[in-house]
Amino acid sequence: MNITASHFLYWICAYLIGAIPFGWIIVKLTKNKDIRYIASGRMGMSNVMRVSGTFWGIVTAVLDVLKGVAAVHASALFVPSPEPWMKTFGGLLAVLGHIYSIFMIERRRDKKFYFRGGAGGLTSAGAAVALWNGFWIAMPIPCLIIYLLTGYASVTVACFNIFGLIGFIVGALLGKCSWWYTVYAIGAEILVLISLQPNFKRLRRGDERKSSLRIRWRKEDREAK
Repeated sequence: MNITASHFLYWICAYLIGAIPFGWIIVKLTKNKDIRYIASGRMGMSNVMRVSGTFWGIVTAVLDVLKGVAAVHASALFVPSPEPWMKTFGGLLAVLGHIYSIFMIERRRDKKFYFRGGAGGLTSAGAAVALWNGFWIAMPIPCLIIYLLTGYASVTVACFNIFGLIGFIVGALLGKCSWWYTVYAIGAEILVLISLQPNFKRLRRGDERKSSLRIRWRKEDREAK
């Protein structure tokens, strides 16, 4: 592992790509509101959907996925044949940038500075796909089923990299991808789980928001519609 200045420049670039706050930009342009102070305060698909509607939520989701893809592929601009470990850290830094965006830094009443962002799930999925296209084999269908059955975006997001890890392990055993990508999946899952701590607290209290797109398979859910 020979780390050069080009590697560091790429990793900075990957973080900055991940840090682009598309959700904040979209809500500001469509509703002239600051999404940081609405509902969950996050800048991902779910919160944008609450403020600006389903269409703009989907647009945000696509852009957040593309951030992860772009952050990994940008490695080729810095090194002719980027190594798997180089791209692995680039993907992780993109996820870190999405969760803790330098563009969304703020100073609160306690005089401390805080970085705002999203949960990181979609950006981590985009980076995973860019690392190995076979990631799509493991992630979409089971995560979609979880989302439709539970209605909890936070639970679904937490599962992205778990299924991705399974896919990377299978891919590595078959010689289709590098074992470094399993390191990516583990690191990305840790980052996402840390960012979702407020959601898990609401889940334990029973007041986590559910999506209206979920399957209402319980009688009380159907009656509450």
